[in-house]
Amino acid sequence: MKLDLSDDQRALRASLASLLSKESSPARVRAAEPLGFDRDLWARLVDIGVPGMATRASGASLVDLAVVCGEIGSHVAPAPVVEAFVVTRLLDRFGGCPVDVASGGVVAGFALGPAHDGRWGLVPAGAVAGVVVGLDGDELVAVRSEPPGVAPANVGSVPIAARPTAGERSVLASGDEAVAACEHAIDEWRVLTGAALVGLARRALDLGVEYTKNRHQFGAPIGSFQAVQQRLADVATEVEGAQLLVYEAAAALGAAPERFSVLAPMTFFSAARTAAAATAWSLHFHGGYGFMLEYDVQLYFRRAKAWPLLFGDLDRELARLGDRLFDAESARRAPPRHEPVDPESLDFALGERAEAFRAEVRAFFAEHMTDEVADRVHETGTIHDWSLHRALAERGWLAASWPRDLGGQERDPFEMVAFDEEVARAGAPMDGWGTTELVARTIAMAGSEEQRREIIPRVLRGEILVSLGYSEPDAGSDVASVTTRAARDGDEWVVNGQKMFTTMAHEAHYVFLLTRTDASLPKHRGLTMFLVPLDAPGVEIHAVHTLGGERTNVTFYNDVRIPDSARVGEVNGGWEVMTVALAFERNPTANGEAIRLLDRVTGWARATGALDDASVRARLARVAIDNEVGRLLAYRMAWVSAQGELPIVEGSMAKLFATEAFQRASADLLDLLGPEAVLQRGAPGAPAGGWVEHAFRHAVVTTIYAGSSEIQRSIIAERGLGLPRSR
Repeated sequence: MKLDLSDDQRALRASLASLLSKESSPARVRAAEPLGFDRDLWARLVDIGVPGMATRASGASLVDLAVVCGEIGSHVAPAPVVEAFVVTRLLDRFGGCPVDVASGGVVAGFALGPAHDGRWGLVPAGAVAGVVVGLDGDELVAVRSEPPGVAPANVGSVPIAARPTAGERSVLASGDEAVAACEHAIDEWRVLTGAALVGLARRALDLGVEYTKNRHQFGAPIGSFQAVQQRLADVATEVEGAQLLVYEAAAALGAAPERFSVLAPMTFFSAARTAAAATAWSLHFHGGYGFMLEYDVQLYFRRAKAWPLLFGDLDRELARLGDRLFDAESARRAPPRHEPVDPESLDFALGERAEAFRAEVRAFFAEHMTDEVADRVHETGTIHDWSLHRALAERGWLAASWPRDLGGQERDPFEMVAFDEEVARAGAPMDGWGTTELVARTIAMAGSEEQRREIIPRVLRGEILVSLGYSEPDAGSDVASVTTRAARDGDEWVVNGQKMFTTMAHEAHYVFLLTRTDASLPKHRGLTMFLVPLDAPGVEIHAVHTLGGERTNVTFYNDVRIPDSARVGEVNGGWEVMTVALAFERNPTANGEAIRLLDRVTGWARATGALDDASVRARLARVAIDNEVGRLLAYRMAWVSAQGELPIVEGSMAKLFATEAFQRASADLLDLLGPEAVLQRGAPGAPAGGWVEHAFRHAVVTTIYAGSSEIQRSIIAERGLGLPRSR
C-alpha cells in the first residue's frame, strides 16, 4: 500500500500550482466571464504540454491527469483541460483523427449525452471547441466545425453550447464498440471532473478557514466558535475522503481495472457532494461578505453546482451506480486501454501478505463464529465470548501486531487492517479485546517494568480483560473533570467514587481507572491513573442495559485499597497517560459494521426481489459510497502508522466519518425494509433477520464512545485545520 503521490507527481502539482497562481488568479477568472475561457491561459497550458499529457506516448497515467485536474479545480481555471484529456485519450485509443487536439491547437469538447435530431445538447467546452466528440446514433464521431465563441448565460460561467453533428466528420467506432468506448470515456470524465471538484472543494475550505481565523466577532475570531469549527471539521473530513476516492479510482484503471466502472460514479458523486458542502459552508461563514461578488468564495460556490450539473441530476448518478453494483447486465464495460502503473505512485492494495493473512482469518471465523456464539452475545448483551477469545489467543492473533520479544507476531498495519475487516465481516464480539489491548499498549509505553512483565503476557495469552474507568455522571467527554478520588495512605491508595459506562467490568479482571489525586491543581494536572483489580473489596458492579441491547455497567468504589504498584505513570501525571491511551482509541470499527449491514440488506433485497427496483439499488449505492470512503480513511490511518507516525487527526477523521455514516445508513436502510423493519431479531418475519433494526439502535452509541463526534470535530478543527481553541 502507498497512499502518497510520487515525487514526480508532487513536483507536477507544485509546478502547475505556481503557474496557475499567476495565470488563473481570481482577477483573471473574473475577466474570463461570462464565456468562461481564457485564451492566454490556454496558450500557456499548451506551451507546457498539458493537453499532450493525455496521449499514450506521454506515459502519463490517469492519476497524473487527476493531479493536474485537481489544480485546475483549485484555481477554478477557465480552461477545458478535463475535456481535452478525455477527448485526447479517446482519439488516441482509435488511432486519432485529422484534428490537432493533443497539441492544444484545437480545443476539444466532449458530448456527455447522445445527439438528438442532428444536435448535441449543452456540450462542455462546446462554446469554444473546434472539435466535438460524441455519439451520433450508433456511431462515435469527431465533428470539426467553427465554435460559436459565446456561451449562454449560466450559473458557473462555463463555456457550454449546443453543437450540430454536421461538419467535417471522422467516425471513430460504431455499434456496440462505439457505445462502450463512449461510456468508458464518460467514466474517465467522471474521475477527472471529480478531481477538479475536490481541488475546488479544498480551496473553498481553505478560504473559509482563513476567513474564520481573521474575522473577529464578540471579541474573538469566529473560528474559535464551536458551531463554526464543527461544520468545517465535517467539510475537511469529506474533502480528505473524496480525495482518496479520486486517487483510488484513477489508480484502479491500471491496478484494478475490473473496479474502475464502479469507482468512477462513486468518485463523481462523492466529489460533487463534497464540493457543494465545502463551498456552501465557506460562503456561509463569510457572512454577508460572501454574497458580495468581490469576494472569491462565490466563484467556487457557483462552479461547484455548475460542473457536476453538466451531467444532469446528481441523484441519477446514484441510479447508474446502483445498476453497476447490483445489475449483472449493466456490469458490461469496454476494456480500457492499457494503463501504465507507476511503482512509485499510489497503491491501494493491502499487499500479498495482508491478503494471505485475511484468508487465514476468514477461515478461522467461518469455523469459530457460530450461530451459538452470536445468539449468546445477543441474549446477554455482552460483546465478548471467552471461547472465541481463547481460540484467537491460541493462534497468537491477540498478539498479532505486537513485538516478538513480547510474544507477538509483528504483523504490519496492513495485515491488521485485513484482520479488523474480517472481524467486522464476521460480526465477531471483540469489544472486550478492544479495551484490553488499548490498556496493554498504554502500559507498554507508560507503565512500570513490573506492570509490563505481569500484565502484558497475561493479556496476550487471553487470560485477562481490562475495562475502562474514565466517564462519570458529570464527566463524560470532559474526562478531566473526574471526581473519583484516590488518597495516599502510606504505600497504598484509597479510592472512592463512581464510574459510568465501565463496559465489560462484569467480565474483566481490572479497570483502568482515572482518579483525582490533587484537587488543588488545575483539573488536567491533578489526575493519576491506576490499574484496579475488579475483585478488590469495596468494588461494586451494577448492570446497565442500553438502547442497542448491549450491557454496560456502573461501578462504585468504596474505600478500595490498592498498592502503589497499581499506579500507571507518575503521580498527578494521569493526563499524560490518558493522552497515550487516546492515541490507540480511534479505531473506526463502525465502518466494518456498515459494510456488514449493507451486505445483509443486499441479501434481503435479492431474496425478496426488491433489488429489481431502481430506487432500492440507488439507496444501496449511496451507502456503498460512504462505506468506500470510510474504508479509505481507515486505510489512511494504517498508512500513517506504517510510516511511524501517530495518526491523530487521521484517526479522528476516520472515526467521525465511519460512525456518522453508519448512523445514517442504519436509519435509511431500516426505512427501506418497510413496516416489518420494526420487528426485532427472533420475531417471525423480521427482515434481514432483524439485524438492521439492531443496527439502528446500536449505531447511535458509536458516535459517542471512544470520543464523541463533537470531540473528533474539535481535534480535526484545532489540530488539523489550525483553528483557534474553541470557546
